[in-house]
Amino acid sequence: MRSIQWLPGLCALFALGACQPSAPTPNALPADSGKTASQQALPTPVPAPDALASKTPPSPARNSAEHWQCGEILLDARLDGDTLHLGFSGRSLTLPHVESLTGARYADGTGNEFMRQENGAKLILAGDEGRDCSRSERTSPWIEAAARGIAFRAVGSEPGWFVEVGKGEAPPLHATLDYGDRKIEVTATHPADLGYTGTTADGTSVALKIQRTTCHDGMSGEAFEATVQLVVGDKNYRGCGAFMAD
Repeated sequence: MRSIQWLPGLCALFALGACQPSAPTPNALPADSGKTASQQALPTPVPAPDALASKTPPSPARNSAEHWQCGEILLDARLDGDTLHLGFSGRSLTLPHVESLTGARYADGTGNEFMRQENGAKLILAGDEGRDCSRSERTSPWIEAAARGIAFRAVGSEPGWFVEVGKGEAPPLHATLDYGDRKIEVTATHPADLGYTGTTADGTSVALKIQRTTCHDGMSGEAFEATVQLVVGDKNYRGCGAFMAD
């Protein structure tokens, strides 16, 4: 009888072992994961460099014009192949494409540059500081004036004014003066040196004097090709201008 007294203790030991949870199997998956262990162990794939989204905005469509506001300057940008044509303030720039890691960059050898960036663009004119640009719905008044057949245009400030002269042997002259409070018309002017003279319908004498000397606009800080003095009666207006056909 003593030989079987140890059996209850042995049975209890085996029963205790059966109740213990088994150790987890490495790489074990939940029952509803639907993946094998080898699939779970694979690292997350990294996109190829070509698939990475670029932060540089797309270039404008070929031969279509974009309008930009760069500080006080309104300009039109038109892409033709790898060349960007800029038109603003009676000037035009032709900038070839150059390699850049930060955006679509166009520049010439004299210091003029236009670069499209993530949130806009940057304009650098030779000899001037850079100007930040944003998209605009407005066309440059100089581009619009040239489309209307204007031969010469000038602007000034304090008080704000501008003058436009048409084409022909006796071109018409229109001026908006004193921040828009006064407008004058000369239906037919007489060329005088580089300028023009004439008389309004009410007999007011008008003289537009033009010198081909570099002029810096007080508002925008940009350089123009001509220095201008507009004399209307006994009042003088000074500013800067450009020949639109040049």
